[in-house]
Amino acid sequence: MIGTASRDNHPYLEQMGAVAVTYGEGQIERIVAAAPEGVDVVLDAAGHENLRTAVDLTSDRSRIGTIVDMALARELECQWISSDRSAERLRELVDLCATGQLRVTVRAAYLLDETGQAHRDVESGHGRGKVVLLVDEGS
Repeated sequence: MIGTASRDNHPYLEQMGAVAVTYGEGQIERIVAAAPEGVDVVLDAAGHENLRTAVDLTSDRSRIGTIVDMALARELECQWISSDRSAERLRELVDLCATGQLRVTVRAAYLLDETGQAHRDVESGHGRGKVVLLVDEGS
């Protein structure tokens, strides 16, 4: 498994068992060097131009999926990956978190009146983990 990230996030990828490759200019060459036999499957969780990179690396577009860019997935004839959302599914995820079977990294928490800053944080495209809005139920 290969994961692309900034150099600062390489230890995190390696801890999860991935070969860490720095994204950005020259990324394709670095991935090919890490996987000289080729790339079998690609999961895009970053968006932007990563699907175009995946198409250059993997000949079978049915084995390329994204959770980020539905329009580009359709244009490139790749897979759009989504899930069914429901209260039951959320309960299952909460249970998995409670038992330690699912870990969620929170990179920042913002008060509701800091929503603008939270959006800027998310839109920066940098950082590992989820951004959380804290809602005071008493207000």
